Amino acid sequence: MQKQITYTGMIWLFAAQFIVILPFLFHLPLWLLPVLLFAAAWRLRVLSGAAMQPGNMTKVALIGLGIAGLLLSGLRFPSLDAMATLLLLGFAFKSLEVTQRRDAIVVIFIGYFLVALHFLYTQALGAALYATLSMVILTGALVGVQQTITEFSTGQQVRFNLRLSVFMLLQCLPLMLVIFVFAPRFAPLWSLPLAPTQAKSGVSDRMAPGDIEKLAKSGDLAFRVTFKGKRPAQHELYWQGLVLNHFDGREWRQFEQDYDTYQLKSVLLNHYRWNPDAIHVQGEAVPYEAIYETSGQPWLFTLAPTLEVTGDVLRGADYRVMAQQALQAPFLLKAVSYPDAQRDAVLPDTLRSLAVTLPPSGDTRSRALAQRLWRETGNPQAYIDAVLARFREQPFAYTLNPPGLGESDTVDTFLFDSQRGFCAHYAGSFVFLIRAAGIPARVVVGYQGGEWNDAGQYLAVHQYDAHAWAEVWQAGRGWVRIDPTNAVAPSRTEQGLEAAVQAEGTFLADSIFSLRKIAWLNGIRQQVDTVQYGWRRWVVGYDRAEQAALLKSLLGTFSIGRTALLVAGLFAVIGLFWLLTLGMTQRQAQEAPEQRLYRRFCEALAKRGIVREPGDAPGVFAAQAAAHLPALANVIQEFTQVYEGVCYAPTADGQAATRRLKTLLAKLR
Repeated sequence: MQKQITYTGMIWLFAAQFIVILPFLFHLPLWLLPVLLFAAAWRLRVLSGAAMQPGNMTKVALIGLGIAGLLLSGLRFPSLDAMATLLLLGFAFKSLEVTQRRDAIVVIFIGYFLVALHFLYTQALGAALYATLSMVILTGALVGVQQTITEFSTGQQVRFNLRLSVFMLLQCLPLMLVIFVFAPRFAPLWSLPLAPTQAKSGVSDRMAPGDIEKLAKSGDLAFRVTFKGKRPAQHELYWQGLVLNHFDGREWRQFEQDYDTYQLKSVLLNHYRWNPDAIHVQGEAVPYEAIYETSGQPWLFTLAPTLEVTGDVLRGADYRVMAQQALQAPFLLKAVSYPDAQRDAVLPDTLRSLAVTLPPSGDTRSRALAQRLWRETGNPQAYIDAVLARFREQPFAYTLNPPGLGESDTVDTFLFDSQRGFCAHYAGSFVFLIRAAGIPARVVVGYQGGEWNDAGQYLAVHQYDAHAWAEVWQAGRGWVRIDPTNAVAPSRTEQGLEAAVQAEGTFLADSIFSLRKIAWLNGIRQQVDTVQYGWRRWVVGYDRAEQAALLKSLLGTFSIGRTALLVAGLFAVIGLFWLLTLGMTQRQAQEAPEQRLYRRFCEALAKRGIVREPGDAPGVFAAQAAAHLPALANVIQEFTQVYEGVCYAPTADGQAATRRLKTLLAKLR
């Protein structure tokens, strides 16, 4: 028969449920918390006798309401959010029927699973610390639901449970470390799609007026970079993501047809394959490693062109580097780039056709401007200089709050009317004018610059560093990077976005990045970010390649036999540690002879149906036994008297008393 859970045990259980559900509320419907509080309040009222246990019909009705709420929340099926919400709903409702310890243990075990599930949403260091707290509370609840009424006060019991919980988890720590370091790193066997609102972030595969400036208002991290040698100058840090070739009059896209990730991989492999022979290496190599944050997109941002790269990536003829799958977890990339290398000295026809195409109509004023400037200059370089000079000399402004351009003739509206825009406006209109003169050009999107962290010696690139620029193909030089934004706001590439829009005062005014103006607060922020980077690099980024490198450094030549021997030795050490910490190697205290004989005396009487209660004194128990066994009353009374004498009034001849107890015990038997 299962033991009933106590009121205190139920409080522990609800505390554990609350701690587990709380972080999910940043990603899932907020109504899950009221559901938990409702279930907890009902169960506590049942335990106090103020309410009735919910019947089957009530449970069915509550489940129906929960599923209805799930359907009305607009979550896509199947998706991670929908499955997690359904599990959390059952986790909350389960407390309605918790009456026995077995039910409470089931809820706690589900809680352990949910702690692990939250890492599918975020693997930040803060999430790991919170998960540790959740494990402590869950384990404390596991102890609490096993307890009956004790003589401890509530405060003493809470401290005892928490101490025991922490002690138990610390004992598991060595085993956890061994499993983390040596367990094979397998790719996931299956995956669920993320919700549309969470699936994609950062630079997109299309660019319309207003898109990139939205990113510029976000302080979220995009990726971090550690350079293995000399760090390039700030104005040289152009992190290319992807190339946009097709313009429909308002929006720039990669190709005329939209492709999903799988189709795009096929297009790059079959039509725009990476060709290392098209690169003439010159200039210094820039080796580095980058850790990209979860974005839900496959784009990886590198210093083009990248000649050497490690990781599960795909490269294209436009010098992009992209992951094989959308990034649903932090991604580590090691690369060597040659930013000064010459690319495509001979331009393939497929790339040329992409780089000269314009819509058949629209933006007539811009086309007329291009024709006039071409007549005045007569050669590509002079024409490019004339277009850039127009940006410098006309009253163009660089702003995070540009006016709208409408749905048609957007280039005309920007160049002749508003003349206020962000990098996307300048890059898009520049490429339009270059193509209008018949010169191959394309838009490149990615990030420019980054914030150098002196504490951690790495570059942190944030969403507000998102940028768009142009590449123009020139005979004998190949693709040449030209950033038309520099003609209007040169401080953008030299000092960053904050300096470029300083006059507006619009740079992340309400963000934590505004603290950079206070030196000591900025130092604390960078120190915290350094710790986060270490967590990303050495814990979250610990993959098969890192594991293989570690094993090679430990074992010299990697082999399964050596690895198995090392792991077996570590398990032996952990086993010895457990033996010592649990006290399993300590010898039990020897039982005194008179205590051993009295225990056997009680066992002999128990066989005759006379059981001693824990609180019965020897004299009281002897009187009860003598009343039930009058034929043995003298033996029972004498045994008790001798035993009490040995315990409370010992004499010099203790051995004689022990022999007498043995004789009396034999008579009793």
